[in-house]
Amino acid sequence: MKHIVNLSVATFIMILSVYYRLVGIILDSKHREFEKNFETEIKVDGQIITLNHFIQDTLANIMVGFLKTLKEADEPEKIIEIRIKKLAKNRVVDSHTYP
Repeated sequence: MKHIVNLSVATFIMILSVYYRLVGIILDSKHREFEKNFETEIKVDGQIITLNHFIQDTLANIMVGFLKTLKEADEPEKIIEIRIKKLAKNRVVDSHTYP
């Protein structure tokens, strides 16, 4: 049986945030340092959502990874912009076609 998961951006961010907190608790309470590669920003209805450095880099690496799999996209040099707009009404579409 297939399971379809439909997550909002806010839910996804919350899950990543909880994951990060759990990893920090499990490993220890010391601050972790890492090399930051990206500056990531998310706006929901025009309001900027505050993201810590780990979540910023995680989201950026996910998007860069997706882009690398697309035939038409080169690896980004500077900026990736993604806009997600909730439809007023859900539609059934063929997943293998382009809008």
